[in-house]
Amino acid sequence: MTPDKRKYKRVKSKLNLSCRDIEALMEQSYSGQTINVSPGGLYFETESNCVEPGRIINIRLSIPPTAGLLESGGGISANAKVLRIVNIPHSLRSVKYGIAVEFCQAPKLRT
Repeated sequence: MTPDKRKYKRVKSKLNLSCRDIEALMEQSYSGQTINVSPGGLYFETESNCVEPGRIINIRLSIPPTAGLLESGGGISANAKVLRIVNIPHSLRSVKYGIAVEFCQAPKLRT
């Protein structure tokens, strides 16, 4: 087994997100759900083949209300570079896409 060379430890986390390609001519948002998150990036799944590797996207994560932390919930926003896209067979007629991204700058908390 090869050692993990990642700079940051990943944490499994299921958070709803929306994203959009900030370089696209048409502004269109896509939805998905995170699989894991780290300070350097995240991996999420979506039903839309919305971007290509190398593109810069804006990601908005929704954080549910959490007692003692974010009482009314909030979100995180960041621009990120798409590193890779994986086709994930979902059913006989549909495919999901796994998208790995690296944050361009530290994510910002939105309350």
